[in-house]
Amino acid sequence: MKIFGLDLSIKRSNPETYDPTRNMFNIAGMVGRTPVNEKTALSLSAYWAGVKLISETIANLPVDVVKKEGSKRIQVEHPSEYLLNAEANYKSISFDFIQILVTSAINHGNGLALIERDQYANPIGLINVRKDYCEAKEYDGEIWWKVKIGISDSYGEYIMVNDRDMLNLRAFGTHPVNGLSAISYHRQNLGLSLAAQDYGQDFYNKGTRIDGYLKYNGVLPSDRKTIIAKSWAGAYGANGTGGTAILDDGVDYVRLGLSPEDAQFIETRKFQKNEIATILGVPAHMINELENATFSNIEHQQIEFITYAIGTWIGKLEQEYRRKLLKANEKPNHVFKHNLNSLLRTDVKSQAENFRIMTDIGAYSINDVRALMDLNPVEGGDARYVQLNRIPIEQIQDYYTKDNSNENNTTS
Repeated sequence: MKIFGLDLSIKRSNPETYDPTRNMFNIAGMVGRTPVNEKTALSLSAYWAGVKLISETIANLPVDVVKKEGSKRIQVEHPSEYLLNAEANYKSISFDFIQILVTSAINHGNGLALIERDQYANPIGLINVRKDYCEAKEYDGEIWWKVKIGISDSYGEYIMVNDRDMLNLRAFGTHPVNGLSAISYHRQNLGLSLAAQDYGQDFYNKGTRIDGYLKYNGVLPSDRKTIIAKSWAGAYGANGTGGTAILDDGVDYVRLGLSPEDAQFIETRKFQKNEIATILGVPAHMINELENATFSNIEHQQIEFITYAIGTWIGKLEQEYRRKLLKANEKPNHVFKHNLNSLLRTDVKSQAENFRIMTDIGAYSINDVRALMDLNPVEGGDARYVQLNRIPIEQIQDYYTKDNSNENNTTS
């Protein structure tokens, strides 16, 4: 069957010859012997930590639907709120749905999800779809997606989905629909990390490191060499028990320092951690590269992480939610907002100082502060105060009127 010139017939393959990795990023060329694809990239601890940090941080943030009424912003109930904060569909919680969406966008360039709607066009389900199961096509001025339904690689059924029913979290790039894959466009850097990882594995598995040697003046018979080698390996080899070395026949132990090759290997590993942090836009200390981190700059880097690393992803998600999950009559005055309060909290002392300043200038009420601390409101806590005599801000005009009246009476 064909629709819009596309072959939508069910494709099947022989399970015995099916290759489950055929749809992964098998990129031509590699720095070492390991190909650069999603599976191998995530085997790098720094890359794993960075992707996990970004995707799970965003997935853990509550999403509010806010209605704009003049200068006011009022949080309202909306069908999308439950999907984004509790249960995305009958098979997946919202946390997992968003984590998969963001991870796919980083690794593959696009995070895609089908929007299931009821008869009134309200969203009732959000379903993740793999990037390699989707293909964007343009028909009659609109974007359509050819989507394979099902979780099996070996066979599936294709359907056509209009772009308005497909969430598309697009990564950085210049194409209006398809984003750029971090794995694909940084395969050389990631390949170097994989090559260093392979080298380290060989380095230790093959026991090629020599940190010292036994020196003997003269020529030893072969049987004598064998005896000394077995004795030394039994005490100090990979499975040795250690202890005190006893050397005879004028044998000396000469210890070697770290070879230039070993030192370069260590430096390469450090360098690649910083490269991966740069690719993902996360502070290096957040993927356990602490060499240049200090207590004075970690807090600043935390703010940079919120602003730059996840801020752009959050901005894209909020706009995509608004474009696809709201009806036409809701779009002008409804927005989606991620609650970042939990990420912006600093130490208790700094937080208390911030609350004091904000309440002194009338920006926060007591109940505003309690809400930020996840505490219930208190009676009378909605009144706002300013620092002058700590009076309610609504009474400030009456205060000055009375003050001027008293001055006039004194003068008379």
